[in-house]
Amino acid sequence: MKKEILIGPIAILIIWVLLTSFHLIKPLFLPSPWSVTVDLYNLFASGKILGDLEYTLLRWLVGLSVGIIIGIPLGMLMGYSNKIYSSLEVAIDFFRSIPAMTLFPLFLVFFGIGDKAKIAISAWGAFLFVLINAIYGVKHSREARLMVAKALRANKIQTFIKIILPDALPEIAAGVRISISLSLILVVASEMLMGTRLGLGKRIYEAGLIYNMTEMYATILIAGLLGYLSNKLFYMVETRLVHWGGK
Repeated sequence: MKKEILIGPIAILIIWVLLTSFHLIKPLFLPSPWSVTVDLYNLFASGKILGDLEYTLLRWLVGLSVGIIIGIPLGMLMGYSNKIYSSLEVAIDFFRSIPAMTLFPLFLVFFGIGDKAKIAISAWGAFLFVLINAIYGVKHSREARLMVAKALRANKIQTFIKIILPDALPEIAAGVRISISLSLILVVASEMLMGTRLGLGKRIYEAGLIYNMTEMYATILIAGLLGYLSNKLFYMVETRLVHWGGK
């Protein structure tokens, strides 16, 4: 692991320690790193956080999967066919300009207050990023390679598999990587705003309401680590499977 990776976290920790040690911010609003770490340990040791973590993970993974499964094929189809792209371009540009969280009331109306709405909003956020990256991944296929394929009289299927798909995969992978974080953010936010029985967002919201700041910060750390580790894991897989990206 590169040592540079630790610079950011260590700097944040030092600032945090200084702020709390010299009481520059009241402990009511910013507890010490040690007290947050103890609360983090207690959350797992007591099992209190496990149910929240399970529900958040389930909503996140289902929503992300749905968005990816729908977004990649549709995006590649739109990138490949100018007619389909032209007919849907205005709608795609319109919806990607609307912050997903502003659509919470609309998803509540259509899907109710249960898990369906939270999964749907997560899927929507993932879908848009994957869709757009898939479109431009196909459109950015190298013209020279396409001309060579045409000169060699490759049919459409051969051209797609041998040239267009490999060229598009790096951009598609980048879209998936962004969607991983965005869909988690939307799930946690929906758990805070839409209401739920279990979930990391619910625990963060309720801890904040009663000024249980150590638990609130500990749960925020769990959500952040979850997003960070999932992105690193996907990046490791991406660099192995799409090793030609950026070359």
